[in-house]
Amino acid sequence: MGIRFFQGQKIKYEHEFSQLREIVEILRKEYPREPVYLLTGVLVANGQIDCVILTKNGPLILDLKSFRGEITGVENGNWVAKTKDGPIPLPNLFLQAKIHRQDFIDRLIPVCREHFPHIGESNLRKTGSWLYFCRGSTYPDGQIDFRKVKWFRIVTADDLTQKMKFMDSGYTLRIQDMDAIVRGLGLEEYSFEDGAARVPAARKRKSPLISRTTLIILLIIFGLFTAGIFVVVTFPGAKVAAANALQGVISIVGGWMHTVMQETTKKSTTQEDSQQAIIYLNRFRIAEGALPIAFDSRAYSIALNRAEDMVEYKYLDYHNPTTGSSALALKHLHGFAENETLIETLYGQWTGYTPGIERQAIDAWMTDPGNRQRLFFAQVSGAIACVDGYCSYIGVRPALVVENATANITGNLTEG
Repeated sequence: MGIRFFQGQKIKYEHEFSQLREIVEILRKEYPREPVYLLTGVLVANGQIDCVILTKNGPLILDLKSFRGEITGVENGNWVAKTKDGPIPLPNLFLQAKIHRQDFIDRLIPVCREHFPHIGESNLRKTGSWLYFCRGSTYPDGQIDFRKVKWFRIVTADDLTQKMKFMDSGYTLRIQDMDAIVRGLGLEEYSFEDGAARVPAARKRKSPLISRTTLIILLIIFGLFTAGIFVVVTFPGAKVAAANALQGVISIVGGWMHTVMQETTKKSTTQEDSQQAIIYLNRFRIAEGALPIAFDSRAYSIALNRAEDMVEYKYLDYHNPTTGSSALALKHLHGFAENETLIETLYGQWTGYTPGIERQAIDAWMTDPGNRQRLFFAQVSGAIACVDGYCSYIGVRPALVVENATANITGNLTEG
């Protein structure tokens, strides 16, 4: 059968391609006859998954780390890679793997319900989310107990396939199931060697000179104009009345046409859209016994800036991997005081900006425990902004709320 390759986002970094090529060579030797799908650059709610391997034993998530050395880190706190050049501080990689795993499972659940309900949603919880380091890396014992956290492992090219043999998903993933997963994620098949699309894109239809909506509007205006000329010619005394009526109708149609064109070319959330989204969010908060929050124009400004930044650099994360920009870095530039705290929540979709995306983002966050917690946590104001398919929600908490609030919130909390 061989390996088939599917991607969401194209591979951007040389070290990622190098590690993926290493994985491909390993898989080709280990699975010469079995179907294997390799998914790369998979966007999910809270970031991008580097690699997902689909075999008959189920999905396996691999987070690629281009470090070689002794890796230390547990469930809480930051991690460190002790390399020959010295220690390199890392974020909490366990939490990162856990979030990616949950986001991926959330995306699989509707696909499972529709295409392979016999597997059962509970079995999807067995999906592994592993960290893949360079050859020669080690993870000393006495840190995370893998007997209790069965979905998490730290591997290299030396032991990847050995540990994959002991994956126990409790089900068999068929080829049609793999195809359903790929379709559900909206991925494109491509050639790993040259990055070209494996299936040629359908020939694009030539766009008409004007859209159907515009054509209808023009025909209506022409019909009204013709009717007006007929009335004026036939009834000379009705010239002034007919002209005024025709001018009024043309103004109305013109305003409608302007509104339609504005909606079809809209790329981002306006303040009014954000205010309506906060009203929508408050319905959930009130229903759960939480106090409603106010719309915050400063939060809207920073959320819009964050969404624009994600569009420009093509990422979905709380920190720009290229510039390091974050809500914390922008906080003081948008009028926030030192004693105010920001909570950010992110959402992304493949279809770009669509009317109502703000509510779609809120609905998606409500189905995820971590994101839901951030929306219901103690805060007094907030705003959401989306650009293309990237959305950022910024919740605002004053110092008094921070001091009295329960600590240990899961997610991106930017302290003042």
